[in-house]
Amino acid sequence: MAINHRTLTNREPCVNCCKDIYTHQKILVCSLCNIISHHKCGKQSFDYDQTVDQWFCCGCQTQKAVKYSPFNSICYNKYSPDDPEAYAEIDKIKRCLNNCKLLSNKLINAQNFGYDKKPLAVFSNNIDGMSQNFDTLLAKLSLVKNKFDLLAITETNINEYHKNLYKIPGYSSIFSSKYPNKHKGSGIGIYLNEGFTGNIINDLTMLCPDIETLFLEISTEGNKFNFGVVYRPPSGNLKVFYQLLEKIFNNLSNRKNNNHSVVTGDFNINLLKNDSNKSKFENIFFGNCFIPTVSLPTHEKPGCDPSCIDNIFVSDIDYVVGSGLLTDVKVSHHYPTVCFYDIIDTTGKNCKDDDSVSSKSHYDYCETNIIEFNAKLSQKISVDKFSADESGFENFVSCISKTIDECFQVSPEILKKSKRNRIENPWITNGFMNSINYKNFLYEKWKKSKNRKNQTGDSELYEKYKNYRK
Repeated sequence: MAINHRTLTNREPCVNCCKDIYTHQKILVCSLCNIISHHKCGKQSFDYDQTVDQWFCCGCQTQKAVKYSPFNSICYNKYSPDDPEAYAEIDKIKRCLNNCKLLSNKLINAQNFGYDKKPLAVFSNNIDGMSQNFDTLLAKLSLVKNKFDLLAITETNINEYHKNLYKIPGYSSIFSSKYPNKHKGSGIGIYLNEGFTGNIINDLTMLCPDIETLFLEISTEGNKFNFGVVYRPPSGNLKVFYQLLEKIFNNLSNRKNNNHSVVTGDFNINLLKNDSNKSKFENIFFGNCFIPTVSLPTHEKPGCDPSCIDNIFVSDIDYVVGSGLLTDVKVSHHYPTVCFYDIIDTTGKNCKDDDSVSSKSHYDYCETNIIEFNAKLSQKISVDKFSADESGFENFVSCISKTIDECFQVSPEILKKSKRNRIENPWITNGFMNSINYKNFLYEKWKKSKNRKNQTGDSELYEKYKNYRK
């Protein structure tokens, strides 16, 4: 939690100096344990984590989970001329990755996995051999009351004709054979829940020493979407893998049916490690408008650092309602990854094909609308003069709600006019991110140059910032 002011009815002591904290004093609050400290005292015992924009006390530093967060350093500046829609999309990605969490059976056994309506539930896991771990996986899945719609399995280490030995009740299956003469670290399978059918997409399915893929066009209740599993053998050629993966993502983005696409698997590229392999991988999936939904370490092995090498990528972040790792269904060194994707429409239509932009209301809280809201609300309060009882309070709340809709709600017609989307106008590129970061760097440098003697700041820095901003 960032530095803030907080009203304290009962004065609380600072954890560092033990003196009372007063209302007018700046404080720091630990985002995990919520202990409070004076701002000045907290500088010695609190650390700021820029990746998640939060403060942590020393005791919680070792407890907080490391997460993949490529956009957490990018924040919207209303005085910046950059496209606000781009920042809005980045905020959606940030929220999705920050909300990725560890899920126990107790959490996912809730009705509809804990959501208002049942989403598409995707499960993906590197099983490290069907013959060794399939029975354990089956036993642990039996403890999950809700059934996943799609189960993606990598490193099956079996051939396609052995799939009938590994049946899951209530599911049909489609398998891809392991690479010839390879006994371990190969093979892919997909299980489909009842009501789901799949046809193999031949031009996206491949088997070679550098990459293994299995892609299906899934149909259910009149809805269609693309679903694929990718496995990268660690011994394969990375350069060839990047080329083939780029081709796959590009083909998915340009498919004629333009359906939703979900790509999952074990990519054996650590998103928590800052190196050239991670950068190239990011350029491929972001450049083709695919968004990762898993940010936690998915692979833990004694003697090795935790790594995020398994993931579930989606073509539209707007429909992701949750993601995480299953802690109680782990059968290998890889945690099962799950994603809940709200694209199934029981009316028989794909949600994305609906004429409306979205079932959600959109609001614009710009300064002009805020001024209009304050004026309208003041006028209504002076006219209506709400009574000081329960009915008066309810009328007051209703008045505020209606005024918010009048002043801030954006009509669907305006939203439809926007031509920006990830398919036709992909904007998340490495150059775009670098430009934003460098512009922010110049602005911060110029702002720090301002002081009492020179209130306008360094003129050369400002000109440099102004020219670059153009």
